[in-house]
Amino acid sequence: MSLINIDYVARSCSRDHRFRVAIGWRDVYGENRARVVVFVDGHAEVEFFGADDFAISGEVLAEIKVPGDVGERICRYPEEAVPERYVMFNTVGLPVRASGKWLRGAWGVVVNIADHRTMIALAALRKRERER
Repeated sequence: MSLINIDYVARSCSRDHRFRVAIGWRDVYGENRARVVVFVDGHAEVEFFGADDFAISGEVLAEIKVPGDVGERICRYPEEAVPERYVMFNTVGLPVRASGKWLRGAWGVVVNIADHRTMIALAALRKRERER
């Protein structure tokens, strides 16, 4: 359930895009954590969840996704390299910043919950990848 919705409009070469940053709380990996979902033109493109130290750092994490056999899959940490297209983001192995039941060994993007610009940039990247 989202508690706060913040809407943005961004202009690309061809048209305007609507972004919504929805902030709330939900159970993730066995704990009630901060949750941020970024929607692009009404479609959820990326979900972030609070790091173990969220109360102190304010940081949230999103799994890095790569093409898989069917749709997308996580980019495995530490076995795989972070894809080059993620070079502009602060990346970390999720197990370094989060723990809990069913936590996957994946690379992730880490961002402060107030850094909507970076969250939107990641959502736009995911949208472009999905449309390819």
